[in-house]
Amino acid sequence: MEQAKQNNQKHNRKPTRPNRRAVFLIAAAALAVYLVIVVISAFSNVRETEPAVHVSVNDSFMSTGWFFRDEQTVSGSASGSVKHVVYSGERVQQDAALALVYADEQSLALSREIEPLENRIRLLDSALETVGNTSDSANVDQMITLTIQQMADQAKTGQGNGMSSSADTLRTLSLQSVSSSVDTLDIQSERDALEAERAALEQQLSGQTTELTAPISGYYSEVVDGYENVLTRAALENLTLGEFRTLTQSPEKVDAGQVLGKMIQGFTWYLAAEIPTEQADRLSEGQDLRVNFTQASLETPVSVYSIIREHGSDTALLVLEGTEFNSEMVSMREQPVEIILATYSGLKVPKSAVRIEESTNSDGTTTQRTVVYILSGGVEKSKIINPLYEAEDYYVVEQSATNWDMLVENDQIVVRGRNLQNNMVVR
Repeated sequence: MEQAKQNNQKHNRKPTRPNRRAVFLIAAAALAVYLVIVVISAFSNVRETEPAVHVSVNDSFMSTGWFFRDEQTVSGSASGSVKHVVYSGERVQQDAALALVYADEQSLALSREIEPLENRIRLLDSALETVGNTSDSANVDQMITLTIQQMADQAKTGQGNGMSSSADTLRTLSLQSVSSSVDTLDIQSERDALEAERAALEQQLSGQTTELTAPISGYYSEVVDGYENVLTRAALENLTLGEFRTLTQSPEKVDAGQVLGKMIQGFTWYLAAEIPTEQADRLSEGQDLRVNFTQASLETPVSVYSIIREHGSDTALLVLEGTEFNSEMVSMREQPVEIILATYSGLKVPKSAVRIEESTNSDGTTTQRTVVYILSGGVEKSKIINPLYEAEDYYVVEQSATNWDMLVENDQIVVRGRNLQNNMVVR
């Protein structure tokens, strides 16, 4: 009886049902995880691109260079009133006048009165030479117009010497254009009067001036720094790193009142610079380089004259030889310089875009090639690159105008993206 009752209770029990709320939460959580994974995957596979641009990059390093040259100071008291005949950067011959030193300001003022007289006399001489010249007036007028245009261009570019020469030409042409109406007797009379006035002024100046001349032929510089007899060509012989440091800190004392300037002899100059040994190891005597004087924006070719190393030192002394002389160099001594080993021109490629791919040949061997991927019309394409120069975070690669399997300018380089494939359409 008891057994039958228990069996009856078992049959009357309702089956248990799962909790609907728990099922819903589990499903929602799974969906959320899935969506997060999809979003993360989508964003992590975004293709970021940047264009391939053409660049020119120097393989170079910076240092401080010191000029070593054969120089000679121009002696002579400059304590009076000085009138320069030549200025820094001009090349002059030995014994040519550099400046006139006047006894006082009054003498200098007299000399300034002579200058316009001399200009007027030269102009009248030109007028006399053109009298009777039967040159075609139309041709003369055309030459006047061209000369004026030339003077305008010279004024824009600051060519003072060129403007002076053009002005003389213009005066002569102007006189030539009106030569038929010129009275020769009036011109000669005016010239004689000016000549007499000039002679009177020169008589007053007699004994009041001292002429300073060039002791040697070369380039004149008004700047005297005390290194003229220190940093010489002869000092380079058997020069050590320690001696270089001492010499560049030991200029001679200069009495400015007794020195007008200096002459720089010859066209050859030397530039010495202390550089890291790892840079010195890349160089050899006779190697052709270029130097960029960064403050003057001046670049010139040089060759390696010598490399001086000392045992245990982490620096070396590099001596460069140059033969191209520029008027800007006459006042240079210590200069920040960029020493350029080579210049590479090509396309700039970020290192993050570069990939090494392997392919198996028909004979079973493998071939490696360096590539980048680009986006072209929504299609990924593989492009071969040939690195020319490696910088810290990019390469300069060869640019091809004919091989379309290689990178070309303005290609959109993929710098970030996963699962890149050649000829794959990107949605």
